[in-house]
Amino acid sequence: MSTETGQPSRDILPMTVKNMTFLVDRLGEDCSPLQFIRELTQNSIDAAAPSRDTLVVWDVDWAYYRMTGVRKLACIDTGGGMTGEEMVRFINELSSSIHQQSASGNFGVGAKIAAAPRNPHGMVYKSWKNGVGHMIHLWLDPERRVYGLKRWPSNRGEFWTPVNDKAKPKEIDQHGTMVTLLGRSDEDETIEPPPGTPIKSRWVLRYLNTRYYRLPDGVHLKSREGFDLPEGNRHNFLRRIEGQSSWLQRHSSQRGSVPVGGATAHWWILREESDRDSGHVAPGGHVAALYQDELYELTVGRSGLSKLQSFGIIFGTNRVVIYVEPAGSSARPVSANTARTHLLVGGEGLDWSGWATEFREQMPEPLKTLQEQISAQAGQKDHRKAILERLRQIQDLLRFRQYIPKESGKENITPEEPTPSDDGQPGLVQFAVSPHQVTKKGGRASEIYALFAEMGSVPAEPVISVTEPKTRWVSTEDKTRSEGDMEDRAGKYLRDQNLLIINSDFRVFTEMSDRWELAYAATAGAGPVVKEVVQEWFEQQLIEAVMGAHALKQTGGWSVPEAEELWDESALTAAVLPRWHVDQTIKRTLGMRLGSLR
Repeated sequence: MSTETGQPSRDILPMTVKNMTFLVDRLGEDCSPLQFIRELTQNSIDAAAPSRDTLVVWDVDWAYYRMTGVRKLACIDTGGGMTGEEMVRFINELSSSIHQQSASGNFGVGAKIAAAPRNPHGMVYKSWKNGVGHMIHLWLDPERRVYGLKRWPSNRGEFWTPVNDKAKPKEIDQHGTMVTLLGRSDEDETIEPPPGTPIKSRWVLRYLNTRYYRLPDGVHLKSREGFDLPEGNRHNFLRRIEGQSSWLQRHSSQRGSVPVGGATAHWWILREESDRDSGHVAPGGHVAALYQDELYELTVGRSGLSKLQSFGIIFGTNRVVIYVEPAGSSARPVSANTARTHLLVGGEGLDWSGWATEFREQMPEPLKTLQEQISAQAGQKDHRKAILERLRQIQDLLRFRQYIPKESGKENITPEEPTPSDDGQPGLVQFAVSPHQVTKKGGRASEIYALFAEMGSVPAEPVISVTEPKTRWVSTEDKTRSEGDMEDRAGKYLRDQNLLIINSDFRVFTEMSDRWELAYAATAGAGPVVKEVVQEWFEQQLIEAVMGAHALKQTGGWSVPEAEELWDESALTAAVLPRWHVDQTIKRTLGMRLGSLR
């Protein structure tokens, strides 16, 4: 029990943490490499004074640089500031915050777990309140391997010390705080981004613009750009950070919202002439979750394009942005995980698949129009009729028959009883699990539970037959394919939509076309015919690969994840690499349409 003041009663022994260092390091591993930027920024936003505007700046600690020549990254704010005693209390306790802690608000652990493990040499907090400055040094004691505050013998052994105004950044007057990240050593230049971070010269700017959808009123956020250039260089300056919302409003031609399964999907269509290569923001072609004006689970690049395609945006993906904002309820509240890398609804992950399905079913008209306009630019010939006619000749190979037990099934079958197919021919009955299929691989437990599978005549129904996928050829030339999507890959299959997207820029296809265009160079108008024939036969190869994978899945010997490996981008690429037979087929087809080369 606790008292009304929130203090533990004398009837309970409060739980403690024995190995705090292990806990901090373990939680820190769950954070993304740049998460500390968000956490320290949010601390500064939370410290904003209610009666005046607050400036938050990410910059070099210039006082440290002028003394050592080493550039240390620092976060500066003009908030209310803290005294030495306040810093000791709020910074040195793992789960402690100036503001009230809650599942939907401040956890009180973010900056400590995200930044401390990446800065074992220390994080120096300098804060001014009513013009008086104090300083603390949070670090990992290299001998005891314990996180904590360094003692200042010069200040009577306190864990804080007064600091003079020589260390004060120019942004702070009477109130404010500066946090300097020391990294792993005195020589570590923490202004440099972690390995693998894109946009090196403006990495903090890019991260914060893509982390925040919108900043609170009265908060002004800036970041140093071109920090690797000399002081005074016009490209070395502080640039304003606005968040994705402002950029989307300025660069979109149409926007709207759609309700989807307990959430709202906000969408934007960017103007074609929009600058998508500045590096300041996430350009078109991305998806994210929106919560409390922050973006979570942001997917960009190839992953972003693939997620947009799951939402039904097949063409013009680099001009579309979708943010889904979950609503939550008292029974299923929305919250972030401890590392603030993912959102949870009722303690579970986000339902991206369900949202994508609902969005496709009620696609907004402007997005439909965009798809139709770009698709019309391709002007591709439909090979579907010819391909399906050929596939009918081998339909018995592409439809592995299977019945599954079901109480309401209208058929009565046994595992060994042949049943007629649609065309009257005998077929084989197969179960996903049946006693005679059990092997030693499952051990004795598998054999015992297999005994519960009843032999003899059982009600069943046929599995849904394999259907051929729809196809779309895309290319960067007619803007039906976005740069980076399926780069040097034959295609991709979207199972939820039964849609096969084929990359006409893939080198196997273009090289085959080049081969036969050269052979028919003397034949006027041969180029378009060659391209059409090449695409038709490669399209059939890919359709057969997908349908064959579905047929295997229906036999019960393949799980969904295993079957998906048969139609992922790499597998589809492998499916078109054998070229001797398709080359001979193309040769015969072109001979009939353009005449024999002899």
